[in-house]
Amino acid sequence: MKKYLILVSENSKHITRTCEILHRSEVDVTCVNNMGDAKAGLKIHSPAFVLLDFNIKGSKFLLYEIASGQWLPRPYVMVASDYANGNDRAEMLRLGADICIERPINVEEVLAVIHAVRRRYRRLPVIEYEDLTINTARRAVTMRGKQVALTNKEYEVLCVLANHVGIVLSKEEIFRTVWKCSYDPNSTNVAEQVSSLRFKLGLDRRDNTYIQTVIGIGYRFGKST
Repeated sequence: MKKYLILVSENSKHITRTCEILHRSEVDVTCVNNMGDAKAGLKIHSPAFVLLDFNIKGSKFLLYEIASGQWLPRPYVMVASDYANGNDRAEMLRLGADICIERPINVEEVLAVIHAVRRRYRRLPVIEYEDLTINTARRAVTMRGKQVALTNKEYEVLCVLANHVGIVLSKEEIFRTVWKCSYDPNSTNVAEQVSSLRFKLGLDRRDNTYIQTVIGIGYRFGKST
């Protein structure tokens, strides 16, 4: 997984220093201070990472665009903001962030996140099952040879399932892994993501090759082991 990063922030002094440190750490980085330049960078560079200061105008809409699959391959998104509590972080993750970091941006934390993500994707660069391919380095999904645009949560749920072929995972297990917060038994988040995944992958609810519903428990990817 390449280490190209686009940093979006209005704090010119801080952003310059952060970019210098990232360059010295062998991270190719483009620093911008507005949404127009950020989108141009996404189009030109297809970065592996985006570091987004959520105080900048238009940041919420850009996060939505990335999370909904409008920029492919979809980058890993770090969102920097002034979080008051865990609820603020949870809301940011629901909007499509991959990780939340505090403002002002701590460059050592950014580097640690980049290295952690790269370690993770080196272990499982490509997941292949039947006609489905998940390229974790590019966060790209293809089904029957055609690229499928997934939101952040759809992609994460798919990866959790595809990494446990033949194993039944409860909704709570999936939720805790993807949303990284306490599970509400009344939540429909997992079911909604699975339903959307099936639609985008062209699967029927009765499909028994890919994502199977295990009534009263959760879901199983692939045939039972």
